[in-house]
Order: sequence, then C-alpha cells, then structure tokens
Amino acid sequence: MSKLIGISADVYLGTTPIINQKLMDFVPRPAVDAVLAAGGIPVSLPYIPKEDINSLLEKLDGVIFPGGPDIDPTFMGEEPIPELGVTNRNRDIFEIALIRTAVAKHVPILGICRGAQIINVALGGSIYQDLASQYPGKVLKHHQSSPGEQPTHFISVNRDSKLFKTIGDNIFVNSRHHQAIRNVREGLKVVAKASDGVIEGIENADASVQAVQWHPENMWQDDSRQLAIFRDFIERIK
Repeated sequence: MSKLIGISADVYLGTTPIINQKLMDFVPRPAVDAVLAAGGIPVSLPYIPKEDINSLLEKLDGVIFPGGPDIDPTFMGEEPIPELGVTNRNRDIFEIALIRTAVAKHVPILGICRGAQIINVALGGSIYQDLASQYPGKVLKHHQSSPGEQPTHFISVNRDSKLFKTIGDNIFVNSRHHQAIRNVREGLKVVAKASDGVIEGIENADASVQAVQWHPENMWQDDSRQLAIFRDFIERIK
C-alpha cells in the first residue's frame, strides 16, 4: 500500500490573478512529482492550528518540509539583521510544532533547503540569518543564477551516514539559499558539507530525521541519486 507523504505548503503572499485573493497555499510541483515517482502519495499541508497536529499526523506516514522563505530569527532568540529576507511567522509556528510532534511520534521527516534549516531550529539548533554577512570564512555562491535544475557546486558526504549509503560521495548539487545551518544540537549530526564548510546535510541516528540543503526535487529527472533520496525516505517508513 502506498504511503501518504505530507508536504508542508508555502503561502503566496501576493494577490493571485486566478482567484484575486491573497494567501494562496501551494506545494512545489517538482516535489509532488518526486514523491509520486518514489512510490508515495503526496498530500499538501497548509498551516493549521497547533492543537490539530496530532490528528493530522495520525493520517500521514511521513512529512517533507520543502523550501520557502527565510526563518524568523526570534525562534532562535535572535533579533533580525538587515540582510534577513521575507519571513512567514505563521508557517514557522506550524512547521516547528509539526516537526517536534513528528519526532516525538517517530514519524519520518525529510527536509529540503529551508526544510533542513527549520528542522534544525525546531530541534534546538541555529542557522545563519545570512551567509554572506555572518559566515566566518569565504563562501561559495550558494544562490545560483543558473537554472534551478542545474548543479553548480560539489558536496562531500560522510561515509558513516545513511545519506552516503543512498547517494555516495562527491555529489554535484544545485544551490538556492542565503541562510544555512549554523549549530546542530545533540541528536542530529552533520553528514554533508560544501567545500567552504557550509553544512549541506543532517540526520539523526536512524535517519528518521534527514535533511539536505540543496533541491533534489529539481534534479531527480536527470540524476537517479536525487530520486533515491525520496525513495529511501519512503522505504524507511515502517
């Protein structure tokens, strides 16, 4: 039986030309297609009140947290710096509660780009609000100008990780972010990095929590290793 995989929805804050209304919830079509190709059934998850999350998770086998806007730094106890981009506090509140509840219930979760960052923040870690102004070393161009499905830099993957068993090492990935994971709390481990040291992958001991900084949903059509990330995520669901 196919597994139901929730995909946390983003919110279009402008007025849409179709329904002439603001606050349209949507999920990225490439992520939907990746879940289908991996054998799952995707379900869109617009943000809902925290008290309804337990009931929501009872109906899902796993949850994917895709890309989106910047994360409100007050969830890390920080004030916003000038380089911070657009945030959506309501989405942050929902996703943080959903992540914490999913981990407590041992519902597998997968993070992509912002999803990696919000998972880390929800579990007690921190992120750089802006790499260019806060990272202590020289950074690569992490927000590519080339088409989003094309890779732009390499990452190295730890050989003792589940991610390595899935995709191997020296992976050529795409990159569309200016925030990134800073400090990882106990219970998560860093399993992939770019050559500049920026964290590109995290997971917990059994990989029921796993997240990557790049966008495999935009690359799986031409790179089977990227599709393997979604397939292995679904296969880890008991």
